[in-house]
Amino acid sequence: MDVTLETNQIKLSQQKLIAKGLKLAGIKECRPVKTPLSVGVQLVTATEHEKDEFEKLKINYRSHTGILNYLACRTRPDLAPAVSILSSFNQAPGIQHWRQVIHCWRYLAGTMDLALKLKPDSLDNSNTLKYFTDATWADDLETRLSRSGSICFWKACPIAWNSKKQQNITMSSKEAELNALSDGVQENKRIKFLVEELWNEEIKPTKFHIDNQGLLEKLKNFGSNSKTKHLDIKMRLLRDMKKNN
Repeated sequence: MDVTLETNQIKLSQQKLIAKGLKLAGIKECRPVKTPLSVGVQLVTATEHEKDEFEKLKINYRSHTGILNYLACRTRPDLAPAVSILSSFNQAPGIQHWRQVIHCWRYLAGTMDLALKLKPDSLDNSNTLKYFTDATWADDLETRLSRSGSICFWKACPIAWNSKKQQNITMSSKEAELNALSDGVQENKRIKFLVEELWNEEIKPTKFHIDNQGLLEKLKNFGSNSKTKHLDIKMRLLRDMKKNN
């Protein structure tokens, strides 16, 4: 990892690892693309024919997703959703999945100089974490599972992020975003503890940000009934935390 120290900020990048990955993929010169995955692509389980086509290439799919995941976890949060999706096919990749891996490398070829900038906001005296959560809804065509995404900031610096498939099928976008928020609340406990240990001080309750107005209304005034009983525990936990903070 390359660390660049400047007067009021730190930049983290992994250009050498990206160059290594491009070499592993056999990419010397290419036309860069603007997104980690093809726009609108819907990846599904590979057919036997697609698996055979990929096996003929004699390529270790996991080596590529492993490097991409290392980048996504450390300095490239912009890769997190794409890498999470690509890695879900590690067990039995097909040629369609490999094409998207190459697409991701082409994206990195054009954004190799991007760095994770850690620049504390001198005007931010809130002394609190800011946690953003969001979710897709039933976008997995085979399982109809949704995907959660989150990112946490401390003093305007991104310190943790995540993208993962949810564990249960949701009946609405509100429920999908509730799952993402609930997971974020649990992960926040670990992050908050770590920040307090490093800074040796107690910080204020975390501010969570969501963009689903329906969920916001439910959190303010949620009544349990036969149709929402399965959401009751999560809702009550989040409402209690909001009330206590």
